[in-house]
Amino acid sequence: MRPILVVGATGLLGSEICRLLRASERPVRGLVRPGSPREEFLRRHGVEIVQGDLRDVPSLGRACRGASTVVSTATAIRPRLPGDSIRTVDRLGQRALVDAARRSGVRRFIFTSVSPNLPPTTPFVRYKREIETAVRGSGMAWVIVQPSSFFETSFRPQAGFDVAAGKAAILGSGELPVSWISVRDVARAMAGVATQLAEVSRAYLPLGGPEAASMTEVVQAFERDTGRRFRVFHTPPSLARGMGFLLRHSYPALSSTLGMSAYVANAGDVIERSEVAKVLIPRPVHLRELVHDEVRAVVVERVRRHGQHARVVKAGRGGEIPGAPFRA
Repeated sequence: MRPILVVGATGLLGSEICRLLRASERPVRGLVRPGSPREEFLRRHGVEIVQGDLRDVPSLGRACRGASTVVSTATAIRPRLPGDSIRTVDRLGQRALVDAARRSGVRRFIFTSVSPNLPPTTPFVRYKREIETAVRGSGMAWVIVQPSSFFETSFRPQAGFDVAAGKAAILGSGELPVSWISVRDVARAMAGVATQLAEVSRAYLPLGGPEAASMTEVVQAFERDTGRRFRVFHTPPSLARGMGFLLRHSYPALSSTLGMSAYVANAGDVIERSEVAKVLIPRPVHLRELVHDEVRAVVVERVRRHGQHARVVKAGRGGEIPGAPFRA
């Protein structure tokens, strides 16, 4: 059986796809940068490692050789290494990958894009739409996955949402709904497309979570789970949009993040679950579970840093959890 190549295999989404594919006993090959700390995780799960980089075109040909399917999740929206940028990775690198896959005889290309609701008004979304066009015109069978915002990366201190401190920065009113989706569910869908729906081709797959919730509703869910009130700060979306415009040449990834956030703050981002999505994700992760998991992760990190002497507070469905970092 020819392997499935996962590009972006050490990332949050890509590593979970690799784990799921290996759990179904599929041969998996992962494109991994030299020295990646996640390489050992992939090896433990039986993933064949190929050293390479989207910016290293010859390495892409080696990685694609003999593969039946390419699953691409790589992105530089949060650059990790010097030289990473959305232009070199999300545009030029992804285009080079499509070309390498086609030349190597890959039959099927599964590409991770962004929500179909986002307009191409930021560099990141423009590059995603460009690669969608390249994939469609490649001659390979293709599936383009278009997820809404990942919950696990949207509610972090870097994004202005600090669970430990009980603070939330919200763009706009915070009243417009978004179909937040778990990275785990996106991985399940993509692994399923690569295996259960192996004959599906020339298809878009928009993915949203099981319920749409506004930022205000998400804050309320965190308040219920932690047993404390959050301090909420509202910022006009126009400020984020203006900053994004000013940074469009010097920091295009940050500019894109600000622009996309401003758009969603003004318009929301609701994606209804399709029948295909229901087959691929029959039991999706619900908002209350995502919130509870995030709270527990914060607690575990607090205990790791400060030991068992931290205070104990209400922590949702799990009852009292030692070491919770919240003040009464």
